[in-house]
Amino acid sequence: MLPVSARNGATAMAAALLLTATAAAPHAAAGTARVRLATLNCAGSINVNVHPLNGAVDGRSGTNFRCATPDRSFAAELTLSGTVTGSGDLFYTTRTNDSLKLTDTGQVFRFPMDRRFERDTTAASGNATERGSSSQGRDSGSGTFGTGTGLVTFLITNNYTLDVNV
Repeated sequence: MLPVSARNGATAMAAALLLTATAAAPHAAAGTARVRLATLNCAGSINVNVHPLNGAVDGRSGTNFRCATPDRSFAAELTLSGTVTGSGDLFYTTRTNDSLKLTDTGQVFRFPMDRRFERDTTAASGNATERGSSSQGRDSGSGTFGTGTGLVTFLITNNYTLDVNV
């Protein structure tokens, strides 16, 4: 057994360690909370170009693109760029790095998205659907597609939604 003076010192040291650990915990929790501040719910339309010959993907939201949080709504701009990761006669899978700019504040959020663009026919134009997901969000919509020389353009104009955790 330790002498009384040593026990008091050990008790004081244990108390100091406990206070230090307790004081650090809120900082860790606060740091975690900052990772995911809100979910942005966005809707509108997107225009995406798939370049099958070189595997590039690029796209942009339409002028009617808006996002909202529970307390406000605002115009936004979505820009996509990436690559084709797989394809078949009626689909393209892609990996894009997206940039969502809130036009009222200028704030920009960047996030990856794995998407699948499907078309209903191998003809030069027809109906299309799109859906995507990542650890930060998901999106989906439908519309049309058209083909050109070395290009397939998807106009996702019906029920396009994007939910992003920022």
